[in-house]
Amino acid sequence: MSNPPRQPSEPLSSREIAVFVAAVDAGSIQGAAEAMHLTQSAATKRIQALERQLGTPLLERGRNGVRPTPAGRRLYPDAQRALAALAAGAEAAAGRSPSGTVKLAASRTAGGFVLPELLAGFRRDHPEYRPQVDVLNSPRVLELVRADEVGIGFVEGDDNLDELESTTVSRDEIVVAVASGHAWDGREEITAAELGRERYISREPGSGSRSVAENRLRRAGVDLVPSLELASLAGVKRALSDGGFTLISDLAVAAELRAGSLAALRITDIDLGRDISAVRRRNGNHDEPSRSFWRWLRRRTIFAGPGSPY
Repeated sequence: MSNPPRQPSEPLSSREIAVFVAAVDAGSIQGAAEAMHLTQSAATKRIQALERQLGTPLLERGRNGVRPTPAGRRLYPDAQRALAALAAGAEAAAGRSPSGTVKLAASRTAGGFVLPELLAGFRRDHPEYRPQVDVLNSPRVLELVRADEVGIGFVEGDDNLDELESTTVSRDEIVVAVASGHAWDGREEITAAELGRERYISREPGSGSRSVAENRLRRAGVDLVPSLELASLAGVKRALSDGGFTLISDLAVAAELRAGSLAALRITDIDLGRDISAVRRRNGNHDEPSRSFWRWLRRRTIFAGPGSPY
């Protein structure tokens, strides 16, 4: 004779809650099983037990993985907090305070224009953790993530993310930027073919923005050769005062556009939009500060409101 379903008044099992949270974070039962070092069958049984106790489905299963149902979305924030409280209790019982450094690496665009807001929000929710950020070009960020030298990286562009878990945290678009007073100032759009008629100023080789823009233009038959290469966004923007154009993230010129010192044009015949993603090693040995930040990022993505880029 089978056991009757447990009543909702009974305390929820932390083991079952942990698998549910892991499934939402990973977007699949298999990902949850790997994160929890379980078989897929064992992970499925724990989630089913939690659903039976609560009397409602928590995950929608589909060909592309799982996502939380309305009930799952309501449970997820409290489940995260419960797991964090249990982890903090274990630390306190052992005479340790929950703290630590979150080691991060970010591309220059992500590090300068996306990550500061994310870190401010994370610190409000988790003041016990201290983020430490290296700002580098995208290929170097991915090297550090794959070598386990940082827990989480932030990159943008068309890089190969094989063997990495990723979640989109923002979006941007690469635009053509010129100084105020340039012949293109006052225009809102330009074609890719027109770019070859003007001097091109770029970031250094390895820049994520440069790589994405040049590769997509090349596929459209436009091959740009820089007349000047500079290692910093600030240097590129200053160089525009002597003429020419650059290809740059719209996030990186927002302040100059408001001030009127630069103008930006969209390229009409090529899509230069891109995701800015957080990445980490799939099945990596992540420490608790990194896991906490990743869960926070995933929750922010899953529960983004209307109008969000996620």
